[in-house]
Amino acid sequence: MSGGRAQGSTDIERWDQALAWYINVRDGGNFDFTGPEWQEWCADPENRRIFDNVSRLLSDRRTYGPLRQPTMTELTDDQYDASIPIRQWLTAQAARKARKLPSFVSGWWLLCGGIAIAATLLLFLLYPLWSWRSVSAGEPIYQTRLGELKEVRLSDGSRVVLGGQTMLSVVFCARQRSVKLISGQAWFRVAHNSGWPFIVAAGDGTITAVGTAFVVTRDSNRVVVAVTDGTVEVRTRRVSSPSGRLVEGAGERPSFRPIRVARGQAVAFGDNGSVGSLEPTDTHAATGWTQGRLTFDDQPLRYVIESVNRYSSRHIVVDNRAGALRFSGIVLDHQIDDWLQSLEGIFPVHVEQEKADVQIRMRRPLPAALDPRPKSRP
Repeated sequence: MSGGRAQGSTDIERWDQALAWYINVRDGGNFDFTGPEWQEWCADPENRRIFDNVSRLLSDRRTYGPLRQPTMTELTDDQYDASIPIRQWLTAQAARKARKLPSFVSGWWLLCGGIAIAATLLLFLLYPLWSWRSVSAGEPIYQTRLGELKEVRLSDGSRVVLGGQTMLSVVFCARQRSVKLISGQAWFRVAHNSGWPFIVAAGDGTITAVGTAFVVTRDSNRVVVAVTDGTVEVRTRRVSSPSGRLVEGAGERPSFRPIRVARGQAVAFGDNGSVGSLEPTDTHAATGWTQGRLTFDDQPLRYVIESVNRYSSRHIVVDNRAGALRFSGIVLDHQIDDWLQSLEGIFPVHVEQEKADVQIRMRRPLPAALDPRPKSRP
């Protein structure tokens, strides 16, 4: 599959070579897409066009439903002799059918036979790739367990670090590189390609980058984007308050202007369409979870608990009043039990630690100045 061979290749040979590259990726999880052989082959625009067509075909196949495997009877009735060209076989079949069938039905059966043979050959050609869930085709799912960190290298050279209990899917086609963060937290380091945008969908918005690095956190009802290098563009069905802070409820107004987030900045948007203002962020703190340090700056305790739960051996539940308390500090993923005990000295809460679960409840009524619940008007 060298580039020199590809220069004089026919379209059929190019398709064979493109499919062979897919098979190499499938059989080798650490396939080197920066290797000279792949780079030389991909440098030919016609090779790349056919490679993209293969990717698009496999990505769109679900639109048309699954292909039906031919029955043994159908295969026997076809009686295709693979030792001769298809055109020669079809000619012989037409002559044979013409002798057996009236003229008004012979053309119909010839057409049906040709379609059946074409479908069968296509099925056998694509079958090795059909069940293969790769980074370049289909919709692969990457997932981590509780407390697990995993680094994934995508086919375009991009790298993704997944935090605990994280799930994302990947679909690459000719127009764009698409990733969906279904749950959890991920640090994306995107390979630069100005003509092939990298788009991450999360919650009610998307994050677009060409070549940069950023962290996306998917909480229960919001998404937080923190940029550690370069710039990204965040688009969402945006609703913001006059002050620009992330809000819920009355006083919201719609806005659809995309937000540009640069290195050292972060923004949050909610599942209800609300979006917060740009906030400064420490790039080292934003990726601290990859080193076992969960860093929080004035965050509601309920979101802190969601992050901690990705690494805790026991599930932690916090009630609504305690969840509204705001926390700043660092939680080490191997000292979560110690941190839970310390909460009783920080907040007026009671931490009930059982074998499988931990309950965090308000210990006593808060002073009016500290009560996070909205005040009722007289």
